[in-house]
Amino acid sequence: MAINIKVIAFDLDGVLYDGPSAVFPVAHALGLGEKFIAIMKENQTKRLTLEQSIIKGSKIWEGIPVDGTLNPIVESIPLMEGSVETIHELKERGYIVGCISSGVSQFFLEPFQRRLGLDFAYSNVLGELDGKHDGKVHYVMGGPQKAQKAKEVLEERGLSQENLACIGDGENDIELFRFAKFSIAFNPENDRVSEAASVTVRSKNLRDVLQYFS
Repeated sequence: MAINIKVIAFDLDGVLYDGPSAVFPVAHALGLGEKFIAIMKENQTKRLTLEQSIIKGSKIWEGIPVDGTLNPIVESIPLMEGSVETIHELKERGYIVGCISSGVSQFFLEPFQRRLGLDFAYSNVLGELDGKHDGKVHYVMGGPQKAQKAKEVLEERGLSQENLACIGDGENDIELFRFAKFSIAFNPENDRVSEAASVTVRSKNLRDVLQYFS
């Protein structure tokens, strides 16, 4: 059981969203699915860094409206089973609950935040010009940035890392795991992620993390 936890930060892809990339359904709906998959395969083949892959991937969104037109698509994306209930229950128990994601931009995460009622939500920041994405990346939410953003969330509320729990599944969550007082590797992508966390939960229902928070 996690003690003195006040803030809980979730990852999006593979945790709140049931899949490796929450933006893929949006890309597919816009007819960009094959191009998105091709870029992801190229990233893996060339072993690009997270920053390189995000900068490259952002190009396919150039010209896409970011004025809320696509919000209905984002809001219809299937979540991990139990996501809505888990967030609601944690907030009922008095926790500050949010999301820090490396896999999406602010244009995608803002509708997710409203849908789940998250207290905070941070992600990569892409450029905008005349209501459309301009293909540029202004901020990459890598592993160190996740930990730094969590620190800022805590400081804004007069709290410390002793009050932080986090839930993620990827290697870019490891630095956040090390920073937080308590961490859960939820269906971790490899043993390194699992070993960095306080506990590991293997489940397709997010409600299974509730047992760690009173």
